[in-house]
Amino acid sequence: MPSEAADFFAWTVKPTVSEFLVNPRDIRRGRLAAIVLNHMADYLALEGYVGHERNEMDSRVKAVREKLTARCPDFSLIRDIADVTKHAKLSAPKKGPLRDLSSSQQITRSPGIFQAPFGEGVFAEAVIVFATLNDGTVKPLEPAIHSVMAALEEQLAGVAS
Repeated sequence: MPSEAADFFAWTVKPTVSEFLVNPRDIRRGRLAAIVLNHMADYLALEGYVGHERNEMDSRVKAVREKLTARCPDFSLIRDIADVTKHAKLSAPKKGPLRDLSSSQQITRSPGIFQAPFGEGVFAEAVIVFATLNDGTVKPLEPAIHSVMAALEEQLAGVAS
């Protein structure tokens, strides 16, 4: 029987992530990659579940997200990027861990030589998409994408077995 999670991964996640990795300076593609990576947790959680009960579905998705975050802490960043892209702003949760991001404006890219103020641009300087976390830490998106992809591939290999 075909796996809905494996199909979503093959047909949507891998191509979307590949498009970003070919052009890691593209904020739009980075945001889209984060969105599909985040929703992969839903597909994994609901694989084989035939019901439609919201509380049960939410519980399953929450459990998978917690496992993914424990296995791959970068999943938390990817989830926040996906959520802040969808909602523009995130509120502080009443319970559970704090979010790393609170505004979509925290996702940006470093300026290239032609965008930097005069005297500050460097030829061949890397232009990357990054997130400035609420605590001021700057995290590049590309390494997080790679680590979450690897964790999901491992998870899918376990599901397929």
